Amino acid sequence: MSEELPIEESKSSTILVRPAHPRWQAPVVVIAVIGLVVGLGQLIQAQPAAQEESTVAAEPIRSSVLLCPEPGAGGNLGVRVTGAVIPGQPGQGGDGEAGLRTLPGAESASSNITRPGEQGQIEAFGSKLPAIEAYGEGSLAPGLVADQWGRSPSGRSRGLASTACAPAGSDFWFVGGGAVAGRVTRVVLVNPDVTSAIVDVIIHGPEGEIETPTTRGLVVPGQDRVVVRLDEVAPGVNGTAFHVIARSGRVGASVNDEQRVGLDTVGTDWIPAAADPATTVYVPGILAGDGARVLSVVSTTENDAIVSVRVLAQDGSYAPFERNSIVVPAGAVTILDMTPALPSTPNGVLPATLELTSDQPIVAGMRQFFGGRNVQNEASFTAGAQPFTGPSAVTGLPVRAATDVKLQISAPSTSVVVDVTMLPFRGGKEVAERTEPVRVSVPAGEVRVITFEPPGDVDWFTGVITPVAGSGPLLAAHRVRERSRFGDLITGYPWKPLRVRVPVPNAVPDVAIAVR
Repeated sequence: MSEELPIEESKSSTILVRPAHPRWQAPVVVIAVIGLVVGLGQLIQAQPAAQEESTVAAEPIRSSVLLCPEPGAGGNLGVRVTGAVIPGQPGQGGDGEAGLRTLPGAESASSNITRPGEQGQIEAFGSKLPAIEAYGEGSLAPGLVADQWGRSPSGRSRGLASTACAPAGSDFWFVGGGAVAGRVTRVVLVNPDVTSAIVDVIIHGPEGEIETPTTRGLVVPGQDRVVVRLDEVAPGVNGTAFHVIARSGRVGASVNDEQRVGLDTVGTDWIPAAADPATTVYVPGILAGDGARVLSVVSTTENDAIVSVRVLAQDGSYAPFERNSIVVPAGAVTILDMTPALPSTPNGVLPATLELTSDQPIVAGMRQFFGGRNVQNEASFTAGAQPFTGPSAVTGLPVRAATDVKLQISAPSTSVVVDVTMLPFRGGKEVAERTEPVRVSVPAGEVRVITFEPPGDVDWFTGVITPVAGSGPLLAAHRVRERSRFGDLITGYPWKPLRVRVPVPNAVPDVAIAVR
């Protein structure tokens, strides 16, 4: 990796003061009991946060399942699904199993992972497989990560698309997509369980929520996949957002977008899932290059939202003179070209992150266009995200001629210091030897970009971010660009923290029972 940034040391400490739990003996007289109960009641009422904190502990996860929507859902790209267990995470001692495997179907494939640091892949070049799940049990559940990559370097279906494989859930937001002429947006629902799931796909457009009865009460059969095409349920809509709600069961949800001019593809990628609605949302991973950067924002309540915009850039943060405030009608998708508000050169915009502060909960996303003047060769998406403090990773980052991979790290509030490493994959089952860390320092309110430089003779690699003790919360996103005489191919998305721990309630004595 090449990195010419100064190293800044950042230290901070936090001291938690927990109230002591008073010990008492059985009372001799009734009035003493009454006084003690009243006193304990006042103490508990006066310390609700501390009492709640003391009842929850974080334990290493013991089971993890991530769902990868393709290959086989209708796209034309050759697909590779990659997985890894990032070493050095808590809870990785002892027995466990992990790997990649297809859900039941006409064809099957699998790849086992037997220890931390090992990686695997399933390739589907020219074949259509069922949806794929990455699974981890026991000591191989903490640090499991998987990603899906699609590529067609030439021809009418050329494109580069990628998405993180994510856990099944019951509530998702995706901001982006459309159904104008030549554009196809697909919502892919994958059910990992043996029983059916009932799902609503609620679609929002520029005028508000769109009535689509056929997307309500969708039945997703057990261990199967259902695809909803936007052009079939809401033709002609320009900008959309999708709210996917599982009324029963759980699903993995993904959204793919493709646009053509005639028969030629001029932009294809997966739309990343947006962070849950919040009054402060960040949009990281705004990429350098020529082309429009189009922001979409949705107010998720019944009230209009007033959204203030701050730009985090390589030279600091600022409120843009243009587009520093956005009014978002309730339930509607508000679309705005943010290109004039971003730092730029004659060759296009520079890397940046947006901070959106609203008086109502919102979700957000951005569609990014790439190409020469008045020519679109490729499109990519980023989405609203929240800062995190733990380790993070993306696997399957490609290594091939004319391809480079860059990592953007943003420090939204306080300075950030992280170590960036790689786990090379050369095929086979050997445990990857982690590369020497590159330390990156990012001052508060700024963005830094580094270029990965993987070792030679590598098929692909896993990039890993590990915050240094005392680092503030961060945002991260990557960009993969493959240069071509037909036009560059580009993909990328925001990173999320590794799934390492899960909150577990502690048993707490019930005072009311003790005094009965």
